[in-house]
Amino acid sequence: MIRRMLPLLMAITMLVASPSDASIPPPPPRPPAELPAEYDGYGTEALWYAYIYWVREQTAVRREAAFDALRLPAWLAGDESWRTVLEGPHYVSRSYWIPYGLHFAFEQVCPASAGYDRDPKGCLWRYRSAFFAAQESDINAIVFDTFDGAAFSSYLAARGVGPEDVTSAYRSDFGLEDLVNERLDALIVTRDIREDACPQVGEAIVNLAQISLPLSPLGPPEGTPPPPPPLPPGADAEILTIPSGFFPDTQVRVVLEGNGTGTLQMLVSRLAGPVRACISDTPE
Repeated sequence: MIRRMLPLLMAITMLVASPSDASIPPPPPRPPAELPAEYDGYGTEALWYAYIYWVREQTAVRREAAFDALRLPAWLAGDESWRTVLEGPHYVSRSYWIPYGLHFAFEQVCPASAGYDRDPKGCLWRYRSAFFAAQESDINAIVFDTFDGAAFSSYLAARGVGPEDVTSAYRSDFGLEDLVNERLDALIVTRDIREDACPQVGEAIVNLAQISLPLSPLGPPEGTPPPPPPLPPGADAEILTIPSGFFPDTQVRVVLEGNGTGTLQMLVSRLAGPVRACISDTPE
């Protein structure tokens, strides 16, 4: 696998973008103008931003929780159960542009009924993913719907948190974690697809074997074409991890990092694009 260089990876050494390339999200909306300036000494703006920033941060927490909930154990009993035997490529995009971002992973899974021999029968490749089918306005709507300054001030006072403690860095769910999480979870779409339902899942892994890259820190060879243009702002902190079985006695993982870089997106599209062709509903 690591023997030759295909055009797809000609620009592999240009993948990593500097942090200065990361897109900066717009500030959250201000509290509604009709609200009073304070609640029992707690500034309305202080309460608002402590809450809305917590909700925004919670989008990443809930997306990761939805993704992890699809994880299969490596050991299971029962004829109807499936278990994971091999980790494949894994992608995480955590965007500062709330609520954008995506988790996906390819994994080889086997039926528990096949037993635990070295080469169990009936194993298939599986694709799982989690993402928000939502806009930033959908997240802000949760805050507008649930903000209660009077209740929030009472919540803090009962816990000994004074108005002076609610600084610009203060974050709180104000006792609404379950409600907010329920609203956020309703906006998350998850995928759980095996190659018996979508042959492209297995084909993606076969295609991955066609990709090769030189193990050299010296940069691309002479004549390497320039990398594709980066995406518009909104795809920050991307990590694509590709485990390699090229060395059977050594764990090898190729880790690619970027901030919306064109080459990384081309790799992701090559890997997950065929699988997405199987899906007719909400696109990732």
